[in-house]
Amino acid sequence: MAAYWILHLALLLLSITSQQVLAARPQDRHTISVQSLLSSSMCSSASAAPVSRHGAAASTLQTVRRACLQTGDHEPVPDHHDTTAILHRDRHRVQSIHRRLTGAETTATSIPARLGLAFQSLEYVVTIGIGTPARNFTVLFDTGCDLTWVQCLPCPDSSCYHQEEPLFDPSKSSTLAEETFTLSPLAPPATGVVFGCSHEYISGFNDTDMGVAGLLGLGRGDSSILSQARQGNSGGGVFSYCLPPRGSSTGYLTIGAAAPQQSNLSFTPLITTISQLSFAYVVNLAGISVNGAAVPIPASAFSLGAIIDSGTVATHMPAAAYYPLRDEFRRHMGGYKMLPEGSVELLDTCYDVTGQDVVTAPRVGLEFGGGARIDVDASGILFVFPVADDSGPSLTLACLAFVPTNSPGLVIVGNMQQRAYNVVFDVDGGRIGFGPNGCS
Repeated sequence: MAAYWILHLALLLLSITSQQVLAARPQDRHTISVQSLLSSSMCSSASAAPVSRHGAAASTLQTVRRACLQTGDHEPVPDHHDTTAILHRDRHRVQSIHRRLTGAETTATSIPARLGLAFQSLEYVVTIGIGTPARNFTVLFDTGCDLTWVQCLPCPDSSCYHQEEPLFDPSKSSTLAEETFTLSPLAPPATGVVFGCSHEYISGFNDTDMGVAGLLGLGRGDSSILSQARQGNSGGGVFSYCLPPRGSSTGYLTIGAAAPQQSNLSFTPLITTISQLSFAYVVNLAGISVNGAAVPIPASAFSLGAIIDSGTVATHMPAAAYYPLRDEFRRHMGGYKMLPEGSVELLDTCYDVTGQDVVTAPRVGLEFGGGARIDVDASGILFVFPVADDSGPSLTLACLAFVPTNSPGLVIVGNMQQRAYNVVFDVDGGRIGFGPNGCS
């Protein structure tokens, strides 16, 4: 009996501690405009013009969504097939991360294979200058990849995917090149940057109009643009971004500034002790809340931490964390008609919101070690998309933008759940910061 009371007391204290970590938040709910998510929006351009944020020492670039680059002035409305394709690309990326965690995929894996998985799921682009004088190239950026690369001449049409800008012409033909990178007209250029030249398309990309010239690697490894800028005294050690929720919003990517001191920033320590995740930015996820109330999730579900990833779209988490979150979310969505599980591929919590002007959804919060927090923006909680129905008018569905995985202990926080936040990677300081209302 004594053992029972000790166990009961321990569980009670654990429950109290969990509630303290996830202190109750205001019980407000998100009111999400269905029509705004279903209508195309004007696109901001991925301009190379400087953006004033952190002073002249910083290299600051505008970030826009890749869909705008591919389609021009308006961001298209994703349908059911587009959303499924995004989630399939997500799954490939997540599986690659899990293979590296288990040792099934090592750093010896060929560069094209690793970059191919990273490249497909990326959503956001910036424009950088390469060479002297600088020529502008629009590239995707990725916190999960070290190597920066662009398509280079010679590259026959049959070997390269389509991009908007002319291919880079290196002074000498080689797999790796050294060049001057201009990350902002306001900051000194980084000289002698090692980057990759691609002379042949990455498998699976030849049938896709990618539009971009390549990739800007912002991972934790020595070959990343961040590490090279730091070694060359051209800034580095800190970078930050805000990912715009829609094509009409403007985000930013800043490299080389000191960690900003905004009052609304809160920081969580970086975890650098997991060698298999040395390429990634890992932090401790303390818990998840729905409408301010802590979701009862065992600590073991977060035992390996959470990767803050710009390249994964939805947040992926172990089943032990996902299903309690999903069930609590469903409880708050009782006023909407939920589709039977299996109706939508890869998503199990979908609602028919056809004809609705707005959807009222519970807030979702991610609480990190040290008290840092993301209150997920309204645009990052639900996938909203039309579905054609052969038997009648098309439907409009809203689906929870979180996905379960079979990998125990590791969460991957996707870019949907980071939208509209200042996300600050203070690598020198060993921490990551989050602050709301970061995009203009």
